[in-house]
Amino acid sequence: MAGFVIAIVAGVLPFALGMLGLGRPRVVVGIGALAAVAWVFSLAAKRTEATEVPLWFVGGLVMLLYAIWCGGLWLGLRLRRIRHSTPG
Repeated sequence: MAGFVIAIVAGVLPFALGMLGLGRPRVVVGIGALAAVAWVFSLAAKRTEATEVPLWFVGGLVMLLYAIWCGGLWLGLRLRRIRHSTPG
């Protein structure tokens, strides 16, 4: 359940930022990249020998969340362009 909530937030937050124009796209993508790298480092630091999930799998999940982040931003920017396009 927590993973689903994290994925929803990772998609909706940049979508809203892109749709409302509250941040530059490069800044939003950069913040998402910094959060992803920090998350991988924090998960790697907490690992013990008893953990059964390999680090490459955890890194792949974080990359998937980053792809959802970028996709949400892209959709938000697309929607903003459609709303502000001139008729005719």
